[in-house]
Amino acid sequence: MPKAKMAHCKQILKTYWTLFGILLIGAFIGLYQLNTLPGEMWGDAIAHYYLAQQMQHGVFFYNYRYGGDGPIYTYLVVLVSWFLGLSFYTLKLTSVFVYLFFIIFLYLLAEELFKKQEIAVISGFLAAVSFWSITFARQPHARMLVPLFITITLLFAIKNKKIAAGVFLGLGMYAQASFWGMPLVFWRRYKILLLGLLITIPLLYSFATEKTGFFTNQSYFGEKLAISDNLPLSNIIHNLIHNISANFFSFFLRGDQGFRLNVPLSPHLDIISALFFFIGFFLLIRTSIKKKQMKYFEFIILPFILIQIPSLLDIHNPTAQPNIGRMIGVIPFVYLATGYGITQTWHFIFSQTIQNKKLQKIFYYLCITYLLLIITAANLYKYFVIYPYFLPDQNTPFAKIIAHTIDSYPPQTTFVVIGSGWSEWHQPEQQAIIDSMTKKHTVFFLQSPPTTTLLCDTVKTISHAVLITSPVDKQTLIGLAACDKQFNAYFLQKGSFTIARVLQIKQ
Repeated sequence: MPKAKMAHCKQILKTYWTLFGILLIGAFIGLYQLNTLPGEMWGDAIAHYYLAQQMQHGVFFYNYRYGGDGPIYTYLVVLVSWFLGLSFYTLKLTSVFVYLFFIIFLYLLAEELFKKQEIAVISGFLAAVSFWSITFARQPHARMLVPLFITITLLFAIKNKKIAAGVFLGLGMYAQASFWGMPLVFWRRYKILLLGLLITIPLLYSFATEKTGFFTNQSYFGEKLAISDNLPLSNIIHNLIHNISANFFSFFLRGDQGFRLNVPLSPHLDIISALFFFIGFFLLIRTSIKKKQMKYFEFIILPFILIQIPSLLDIHNPTAQPNIGRMIGVIPFVYLATGYGITQTWHFIFSQTIQNKKLQKIFYYLCITYLLLIITAANLYKYFVIYPYFLPDQNTPFAKIIAHTIDSYPPQTTFVVIGSGWSEWHQPEQQAIIDSMTKKHTVFFLQSPPTTTLLCDTVKTISHAVLITSPVDKQTLIGLAACDKQFNAYFLQKGSFTIARVLQIKQ
């Protein structure tokens, strides 16, 4: 390697060694137990698996095919799967890669905004270790793209790279519906806004012309706006106020009640992060007004408010607020404000209490390190210890266990799965069993309980048949006896959970 290039690499390493360290921490957090947490496929994961599978067979698309998720995530999944194969794991791994890029661009955005590496380091570190990032980084879902596209767009905007900012503003509209408040941020930067809207035209055309009905009251978008509910104005105002209040208190008091993305009802931030977030946000408002630092207002305060509009407009389902997923667009600004709040608070405290500059610096870094260690421990404990307990059957993956059992049999064995959804939250799902299999087997599904005639006809026409059914299903046993079929039976067990009953039909 030429000396000039080697010197340049050394300079980059010297400048960004802390960022590399944060990325290593993020990679470890993202990959640790990724195959088992979360362990089970469910509706969202199955839908994205199906979309990626379609795209692998040449069915390309540019519009929203599933709920509020745009096409970009599916393209990224297919790219990752090209190297590692399509699976539940590669769906989650795609989100991990997005999370790592988010850490990089948030670090760079903080550095550009504040011109202080210490705030960039803390912001990037919070992005890596906060539960809010981790839970989406390990989900088979498009939402992690929202903070990534927000940070990239704002970074180019603050650097005055209008074309790049406009391109990523437009592309972000194809990522996930939680991004849709972002164009409002650029109401004064018309060149960025116009380019972004130009790139969005095909998407808007699909909304206007497709039969899906994106804004009917039955659709993902329209039902949240209660378009045809004819709600009285007083109810609409009441629900809007409720949503604003719910979002505000979600940071420190009462969070999302869902179990897939959060520990039910727990605040979206740990108590220390929440405290310094509010301090930092107040200080940013104060600085914007007193010192006329309008870049803080334009690139942190204003987008923090505007990006929540899609979440606040869910006036049809106010009880669904707060929603940690629809609010994901705020996390770049939460981490920036928290990093700012931590540094400014401790600079002020030690400048007022310690005269010696060297001692000030020592105590400053000791306190910040201690704070970040506590924040890390609290968030990792919440995700890796508490969160799995609230997943269906404490994160016991029924479909995956059944699929692995099927994979363990010779390829000529034919399986009949009777029923589905016999455990918590409708697991196992039939499609999850198929998608979790790694070997080719013939699998039939019968409704539970099947009629005796159907059961007898099925097992008589199949050689090497194995039936899989609910562990409490007795009707199938009675039906097999009526068919004059003998079988060996055993239960699939995982810890304290009985997954299924397996019936091996004797020839």
